[in-house]
Amino acid sequence: MLKIYNLKDKPKYIEEVATLTQKEWGQKNLSIDEFKAKVKNKILKIKANFKNASYCKLILLDNEELVGFISIFPKDGDERTDLSPWYATMYVKEKYRGNGYSKILNDAILAEARKRNINKIYLKTDLENYYEKFGAKFLELLSTGEKLYCFEIPINRISIIGGSGSGKSTLANILSKELNIPAIHLDSINYNANWIQRNKKERDKIISSKSNEEKWIIDGNYIKTLKERAEKSDLIILLDYSTFTYLKGVCKRIFKNYNKERIDIPGCKERINFEFLKYVITYNKKKRPKILEILQNISDEKILIFKKQKNLNKWISNYYIHNKNISN
Repeated sequence: MLKIYNLKDKPKYIEEVATLTQKEWGQKNLSIDEFKAKVKNKILKIKANFKNASYCKLILLDNEELVGFISIFPKDGDERTDLSPWYATMYVKEKYRGNGYSKILNDAILAEARKRNINKIYLKTDLENYYEKFGAKFLELLSTGEKLYCFEIPINRISIIGGSGSGKSTLANILSKELNIPAIHLDSINYNANWIQRNKKERDKIISSKSNEEKWIIDGNYIKTLKERAEKSDLIILLDYSTFTYLKGVCKRIFKNYNKERIDIPGCKERINFEFLKYVITYNKKKRPKILEILQNISDEKILIFKKQKNLNKWISNYYIHNKNISN
């Protein structure tokens, strides 16, 4: 079974990756001891780079065997140091070549770049007419004789999913400001003023229409239309927290804003009732499995799952300039 992993999470493959990297791109005609020393240095460098938020190395495994790897580097060489980050070290083992595995690696690293709020990534290569098939655009010829390319990675449609109290609306507003993409809160479509529910067929028709727009950040579950939105999304963020975390978030929101108009649901004042509390308490048991079932048919590469708010806050801090932490 083929699967992509972050090398950071599979450290037993670091030595093999370092060895193959040295063989492919390292200095030639080395003695055995010199080669081993170079590999050892690469292992240390890879481990040190794991601490750099601008670095990533993905590996492709066939069950437990390494097929290939690819990276994001903050810089690549001494030319065009004004450009960052870089798409680098695309490698597929010789016995696996010619089977489309390079495309799997390419798609995975571009999806990873999108998760990191990277909308442009650079590549230099001496290969002729290779990366164009993946969407790379030629920029210029470097003095080394290598060609400089660029991948453009649009992030136009983002779905944010999770239980009530997870901070979906807050996250949508943060990303809306950062990316200059309109935020659409599905609760504002479901409810008219004074918590009057819209007809469900009419609601779902509006949601589907909104999801056809060119750019959006949509927060909310609404399972009947979730599959359609997920398929159209460039990025899906699942806030997959414990029931306690959801309840904590709801209680904090109610305590802070009770009887005040909800910004994300115009005309509706913050309230609490038994039906809503029951929904929050039973969400992980009843709604979560249905959401996960829908996401099973969506590419893993475009799904970000956060189990804890501190991990979400770290992601926001790493990749967004005007970051604002979400807390319960």
